[in-house]
Amino acid sequence: KEQLPVQVNCAIQASVGFIVLLLWQIVYTRPRYEALIHAPITQAHTTTFQAAGILLSFAVANLIHYMAFFYTLKHVSGGATSAGVMKALQSVLVFAFTSLAYCGRLGGNEMCFSSTKLASLVVVVGGVILFG
Repeated sequence: KEQLPVQVNCAIQASVGFIVLLLWQIVYTRPRYEALIHAPITQAHTTTFQAAGILLSFAVANLIHYMAFFYTLKHVSGGATSAGVMKALQSVLVFAFTSLAYCGRLGGNEMCFSSTKLASLVVVVGGVILFG
């Protein structure tokens, strides 16, 4: 049975996403460029070039992330289950690092570590240990 290679799958999904976002930028963002893009960039004391560099770095990070995800689905024993376990672990780590980076600095209490987030962390890490 033929299967779609990981690289082709990622390329197709990235192309579809690119086309959809490009259409959004042309139809919605371009007519509102000053209010949505230029004014916030100016207020943040940066340049359009620097903002584009940040977006490019996000794009590269997403490419690496999704290639790793689809590689896990195809080549790691457990496939989707392994990917789900890793995604759960990623989520609880985001709880922890978001708290360290943003609690008391940005946003409200939702940025801080809570007992509910601790319970989630314990359950997920316990599941990862049992799965592994």
